[in-house]
Amino acid sequence: MNILYVEDNKVNAMVMDKMLSKTDSHVTIAENGIKALKIVENNTPDLILLDINLGKNQMDGCELLKRIQALPTHKNTPIFAVTAYAMPGDESHFINLGFNQYFSKPINFPALINAIHAVKISKI
Repeated sequence: MNILYVEDNKVNAMVMDKMLSKTDSHVTIAENGIKALKIVENNTPDLILLDINLGKNQMDGCELLKRIQALPTHKNTPIFAVTAYAMPGDESHFINLGFNQYFSKPINFPALINAIHAVKISKI
């Protein structure tokens, strides 16, 4: 399974890459929205994990979600919010924006791996 993880924090990206390596997935990391768009314009990942805050003066994850979903080849690509936004109502807010699933940081890795497994099964 090919996963794109969009994350500006190098430590978070490294931890996620290590955890996802246990799922037999190939992980590509983009540290900002511009790089992520370039990747999705030339590839079709099976799943996108998308941080919301991608750095000061950068495109945020919500804008990136809209741009990715506007691409004809990615209308059905599952996109999960992976974010530090963890206040009451945040999950429903991000789901209403169009994310397929929401995971607050620190990540519950068993839950994330189960969700990735469900995506993998749906692709079969």
